[in-house]
Amino acid sequence: MYKTHYLQLALDDLKEIIRYITQELEAPGAAENLRIKIDEEVKKIEENPFRCHLFISPEKLKYEYRILNVNNFSVFYVIEKEKIEIHRVIYSKRNIPHILKERP
Repeated sequence: MYKTHYLQLALDDLKEIIRYITQELEAPGAAENLRIKIDEEVKKIEENPFRCHLFISPEKLKYEYRILNVNNFSVFYVIEKEKIEIHRVIYSKRNIPHILKERP
């Protein structure tokens, strides 16, 4: 089984998402449910990380990302040997190729 590791940038993404939902949308329950759902779905890819499709970007990216969709968010990860690196967690309606190219 693969081990999952979150890069600091992905952790920062999650913190900002949770903060936004909790404070701006005033929905702490929804924020906690999303956090739990993301954790559950990431655990599932540890068993078979190749089940998620490759992210096809119109722009050249530094990494070959796989994408895990959780509700309205996209979790971008890279498979390296026996490790899964979670690089980003991004709201799905944003300009994802631009964000990934700007801060991989």
